[in-house]
Amino acid sequence: MSERLSEQAFNALTELGNIGAGNATTSLSVMLNSKLTMSPPKVDIYDFNALENILGGPDATVMGVLSTIGGDMNAMILFVVGMEDAENLVKALMGDGIEWHSEMGISAIGEIANIIIGSYVASLETLTGMKMRYSQPESCIDMAGAILSVPCIEFGKISDKALLINSQFKAGEKEVDGYIMMMSEVHSFDALLNRLGIGGIDG
Repeated sequence: MSERLSEQAFNALTELGNIGAGNATTSLSVMLNSKLTMSPPKVDIYDFNALENILGGPDATVMGVLSTIGGDMNAMILFVVGMEDAENLVKALMGDGIEWHSEMGISAIGEIANIIIGSYVASLETLTGMKMRYSQPESCIDMAGAILSVPCIEFGKISDKALLINSQFKAGEKEVDGYIMMMSEVHSFDALLNRLGIGGIDG
């Protein structure tokens, strides 16, 4: 269950989601010849321990693409899709002849994730004035609990909140759910919320 957000916080996060989705859609349309579109995303703040359930439980197999953020913010950003969604995404983009879990299929999803992550980082910079840089994303197929353990171990002792962006893609005739999760140290997260003009989360 998400934190209860003030209307101001909700509006600011929704603006972030819409700008990021718009930037990502433009980039993806150029790269993929309009084979992939994105619906307006749902954006919220969640406790770390709620993320596994959102992905189907700790034992659910998912594909994660992880990148670290440096500069004015110390954070990790994770793009996650379930197995069926990953398969639909690769088939829509590359046809039935490519196995989604092949090196080529994983690479295609990784490149899409790279564009989406870059779009949201650029949106954060635009909205906050913070300077950020992100690393080349790394892809992995594993259980949700294992993939989430990396950012949770990094930041779990100093923060318990994550920014979650749920985006729905239209890949061919298939609907694909993708998740962007951003976890950071408390100082960076507070700075981000303050720059977005958010006074905090209602207790």
